[in-house]
Amino acid sequence: MSDEVKEECKSRLDGLEAYKIALDTRNMEIGLFWQRSNYFLVLNAALAIGFFRLAENKYVILLATLGALVSFLWYQVNLGSKYWQSRWEHRLKLKEEEIAPELQYFSADWDVIQKDVEESLNYSHKNKGKFQKWLDKETLKKPSVSYNMTLLSFIFLIGWVVLIIIRMCSSG
Repeated sequence: MSDEVKEECKSRLDGLEAYKIALDTRNMEIGLFWQRSNYFLVLNAALAIGFFRLAENKYVILLATLGALVSFLWYQVNLGSKYWQSRWEHRLKLKEEEIAPELQYFSADWDVIQKDVEESLNYSHKNKGKFQKWLDKETLKKPSVSYNMTLLSFIFLIGWVVLIIIRMCSSG
């Protein structure tokens, strides 16, 4: 792309519009992550039901192998989804630093983020029981939703492999 074409494109798209596009794309990536994960989770559950209800043992290994393949694909899709989500979050951070650094939505450092969450959780601190306080403390550890879903897909993969090994050893 020539410098003239780049300059023309840049002038057509102001910073705020670029930010909105990046935000929409990031949100779309998160939505796609959940749609894909739900699809693979339901497919794995159906395969597991079939595996444990199957009357004839001759198809059990085939079903478990299919489950392992589906879980592996789910794991790969989760990693790919996280890749694109991270890419767009980084673009948002850069654009935010350029056009509105005071926002500190995506460009905030860890201390600001942690303080925001602490203040939000402490807002209704008066009426909280011990369990709610414990949940708030766990929330402050910032467990990653996408990491945990990717971990679940990996656990399904390991589970299917274990079931294959158990069936192969018990049928021999």
